[in-house]
Amino acid sequence: MISLDELRGLKTLKHTRFATISQQGQFVVKSICKDIAVPPHDSRSELAILKKLSKFHDTHVVELLDYHSDEESLKLLFPFYELDLEEYMRSCYKPPKKRSKMLNPYYALTGDAGHQQQQSTCKNHFDISKHAHDFFLQLSLALQFIHSKGIIHRDLKPQNVLMRNEGCPLLVLTDFGISYDTQDALQTKRESFDAKITDVSTSIYKAPELLFGVRNYTYAVDIWALLILISQWFQEETLWPPTNLPAMVDDGSGQLGDGESGSDIRLILSIFSKLGIPSIQEWEEVARYGSSAAFEGMFGSNGDGNYLAKKSHEDQLQTLYELMPRLTDIEDEVIKGSIERCILGMIPFESSERWDSKRIVEELSHL
Repeated sequence: MISLDELRGLKTLKHTRFATISQQGQFVVKSICKDIAVPPHDSRSELAILKKLSKFHDTHVVELLDYHSDEESLKLLFPFYELDLEEYMRSCYKPPKKRSKMLNPYYALTGDAGHQQQQSTCKNHFDISKHAHDFFLQLSLALQFIHSKGIIHRDLKPQNVLMRNEGCPLLVLTDFGISYDTQDALQTKRESFDAKITDVSTSIYKAPELLFGVRNYTYAVDIWALLILISQWFQEETLWPPTNLPAMVDDGSGQLGDGESGSDIRLILSIFSKLGIPSIQEWEEVARYGSSAAFEGMFGSNGDGNYLAKKSHEDQLQTLYELMPRLTDIEDEVIKGSIERCILGMIPFESSERWDSKRIVEELSHL
């Protein structure tokens, strides 16, 4: 077994806000400066979770090979993976074919000849029939494993899924820097289960209950993040060059010319515009534990009558295909039906009604 002491000549791959990632050969080292970490980032909990999970050598969860901790820093040793899922998904968007040099007369007259190229679109060539079911199942297995060990990941996104793209692609969940172990007495003492930090998850992957201040959230926040992630496979196109990979919802990130990053309010509006607004009675956890006054002040208490989870199955499927148009590319009708059932089971805002990882795995496995 390789140890940190044996590594020489590490090459820096990237810097994040709280860590540096370095590589030597088939290994990477994550170096965390303890002094600058702020909650929910917690190096002690990250190490404890990795040690706990690595005992089981699960196929779809990154394995901690070695570590070194002192007062100033924590170094974590992992196997090297050549890419992450975000890089792979981005590579599936191919540049548009070169256009004729002839310009649109309108743009020639207005002096905005470059506009045509700016507005070129690129198609999503993610192989739906080959990878959608397999990748969905692998990610669900990863969540089922960590959830069975009491871990809420809290930051599932394509960048936190490593990939080995040889033969049958392998997906591996990583980065437990803001994860929550419901069985860790030290972590639950600092951050109680009923008053967990809601500033978790990234951008569009943030679950609705987090957006309305529900602090006793559960593993279901990971299920919502998975829903948004898989929705990205089923999008048709985006502007070239792609700044953010499109999904069924958006938070305004990367919009041309607005000079702003994404925001929670934009995400809320996007979610409600796509999936409808429930009544406060239909969203019990917000009514009891969240910012119900903010919800009712912004959106009323009666909903808009379009809440997808309460619609007929036929209407749900119609909306589903509008949100994820490339679902039609799945050639196997049995697989398509299974994926549809999983997605519809993941979509309720009330997290207690959302399918858990075990049920998703069972549905995707029994084909």
